[in-house]
Amino acid sequence: MMHQEEKKPEPFLSIQPPCHMDPVEEVVSMLRPEKFEPASPSTTGTMSPSAPFRAVRYEKPKCAVCLEDGDGLHFGAEACRACTAFFRRSVALNKKYECRAGGNCQVASNIRCMCRACRFTKCRNVGMNPECVQNRRDTTGAREMTETKPFTLTNCSPPPPPTLSSSSSSAPSSIHAPVPVHQNNRTSLLDFSLFKSESTSSFSPFSLPASLPGLIITPSLDTMPLLERMRMNYEKMENARTVIHRRDGESIFQQKVPRSLNFREATEVTSKEVALVADWVEWCFDDFSVLPTDQKTILFQNFFVYFSMLEKSFMTMKSGKDNVMIMASKDYIDYDNLEPFFRECGSDPACPPDELAKCFSLIKPSFELQRRSLINLMKIENLDQYEFFAICVMLFWDYGLEGQSDDCNEVGRKVKHQAAREMAFYLRHVKKHEEPLYRLANMVAILPSLQRAVRRFQEDIQMAHIFNIYALPADFFNIVNGRFS
Repeated sequence: MMHQEEKKPEPFLSIQPPCHMDPVEEVVSMLRPEKFEPASPSTTGTMSPSAPFRAVRYEKPKCAVCLEDGDGLHFGAEACRACTAFFRRSVALNKKYECRAGGNCQVASNIRCMCRACRFTKCRNVGMNPECVQNRRDTTGAREMTETKPFTLTNCSPPPPPTLSSSSSSAPSSIHAPVPVHQNNRTSLLDFSLFKSESTSSFSPFSLPASLPGLIITPSLDTMPLLERMRMNYEKMENARTVIHRRDGESIFQQKVPRSLNFREATEVTSKEVALVADWVEWCFDDFSVLPTDQKTILFQNFFVYFSMLEKSFMTMKSGKDNVMIMASKDYIDYDNLEPFFRECGSDPACPPDELAKCFSLIKPSFELQRRSLINLMKIENLDQYEFFAICVMLFWDYGLEGQSDDCNEVGRKVKHQAAREMAFYLRHVKKHEEPLYRLANMVAILPSLQRAVRRFQEDIQMAHIFNIYALPADFFNIVNGRFS
C-alpha cells in the first residue's frame, strides 16, 4: 500500500489572534443517543413521566459498507460483523482482489455473492483503516505453530504498541537526538513522587485506566483508532521531551527529579515545545498532512497556546498538588514561592524591588485564575487521558477561523465527529457511564474556562510588553499571541 510522502510544515506565518469557540452545541448534536446506541426493551415504547429526556426509540446504525444492521465502530467506521471479519481477514492475509466489472459492482447485503474487490474498496472508502488491523488477532496464518507455551506470569506483561503506519514513522521531525526505548511504554518516564503525599503512588498522568476492575472492553486501535493513536504518539512525544528538555549533565536514561523554574527557564520550555507539538499533530492526524500549508498554519497557531495551558493544567491536576504548575519538561512553577520565579524577569538585570513587585502583581492573578477556574474544574470532573485527547481534538479542529477554507472546516467536522463517536464508545463501554452524553457535556464545559484563562494570560503578556514591565523574549511573545515565524 502506497503512502503519500509527507512533508514537514513550512515555517508558520502571521495571523490574527485566535478567535472564540463555541463547541458545545456541535458536540452534543453529534452524540445523540440514536447514533451509537442500539434499541433495547428499556429504550423503546412509551416515555415514562419519570424519564422525560429518554427517547422513544433508538435506531440501530447501519453498516456503512453493505447497509446491514451495524455492530458498532470497527477499524474507524460503522460496520456489521460480516464486513468487519471480511476486512480483517483481507488485510491480515494481504489479499489481492480483482473486479471483473471494472470496479462498478453493487455492494449490498441482499446480494448473495458480492464482488470482493468492490467490497474491500468500499470498506476503505467509508473509513476502515487497514493499519488498525492487528495481525496477531487472526489465527488463520498460524498453522505452523505446533507447540503451546505454558502460561506464566511473564507472559502477562502488556505488549509494546504496534507500529502505527509508515506515515507516522516517516513523519519529519525536528528531533535529531536519539530517543531512549523503554520496556514498558505504558508507565510514566518520570518520578512525580515529590508532588504526591507519602501515602499515594507515583504520578503517571497518562497511564491506562487499569484501575477499573472487571473491564472486558479496553481501548485499542480496533475500538478507538483515533484516540488510541493520539495516546501512543503522545508517549512518543514524551520520550522526545526527555531529550529536548534535558539539562546539562543529566542522563536521559534515569528518572528525572523535577525542580522549580524561574521566568526565563519557563519561557525557554514553552519555546522548545512548538516543534514537538507540531510533530505530534502530524503523527496523530492523517487529514492534517494533506492540507495546504496556509491551512496548517491557521490551525496550529490557533491551537498551540490553548493546548499548552490545557496540558499544564491537566498534569497539575493529576499531580494532586495545588501549589505548583507542572510544565511540559516535568519541572514546575512554585506558586507558594513566586519571588524567585520573577527575579530574572525584569528588563533591568538588577531588577529592583519595585519592579519585582510589578511583575508579581501583574502575573500572579493569571496564575490564580488558571488554578481557580480551570484546574479546580478538572479536579471536580476527574478528567482522564482519553477525555483529555478528545478535548485536544475539539481545540485543534476549530471551525470558522479567519482565513480557514471550507474544505478545512469540513475535514475538521469529520475528525471531530469520529472523536465524538469514539468518546461515546469509551464512556459507555469502557468507563461504564450510564449517561455518556451528560459526561461529554461536562467535558466540553471545560473549554470556556480554558478560553478565559488563556485570554487573561495573553492580555497580561501584551500589557507587560507594551509598558516594558519585564523583558520578554520575542519568540515567546509571538507564541503566546499565536504568531510564529
